[in-house]
Amino acid sequence: MDDSVEGMRLSTLPVLAFLVVAPLGCSHAEEEKAKLAELQKKADEQIAQAQSQAKTKLADLQKELDDVKGELAKAKEQAAEAVKSAQSGAEDQAKAAEAALSKARQAFKEKARSELADANKDLAEVQGKVSKVPAKSKAAVTALMQDIQKQQKAIAKDITAFDAATVDTLRTADAQVKKDLAVLKAKIHSVRAKVQ
Repeated sequence: MDDSVEGMRLSTLPVLAFLVVAPLGCSHAEEEKAKLAELQKKADEQIAQAQSQAKTKLADLQKELDDVKGELAKAKEQAAEAVKSAQSGAEDQAKAAEAALSKARQAFKEKARSELADANKDLAEVQGKVSKVPAKSKAAVTALMQDIQKQQKAIAKDITAFDAATVDTLRTADAQVKKDLAVLKAKIHSVRAKVQ
């Protein structure tokens, strides 16, 4: 019996060794699984953290982009207002300039008409005496009177030219009126000299 007990002991020894070693192997595999699970958990946490940071950065960039778009829209609106204001200001200035030019034209016309009226008064005084001119001077006086009528028409045309005068041509039109008035006055003076 001793042999059989001893034999049994020897035959059960590998089984016992396996039973002792197997849990050690299983415990090592479980430790490895636990380590892998821990590493997987850390990796998942790092991925989640990276995704969260990326979402935050993306949200910040989107906010900055929206702010820039808002500033751009505001700048466009301000530029449009500035252009509109400048156009309105330019239109107002153009209207004011046109009104000033119109007043200047009217003033020049009134001055020319007044001077023409004065010259015509002098002419009216002289015309009363034309019929009393001696026969030898009558042809010369008649020719001067015809020239005076032409000169009056030229001055009337000059006065009408003020209506189309620009800022640049207003002085030229005035100079022409003055020149024609001077000629008219000289002719009236010549007639006066002949009728007295």
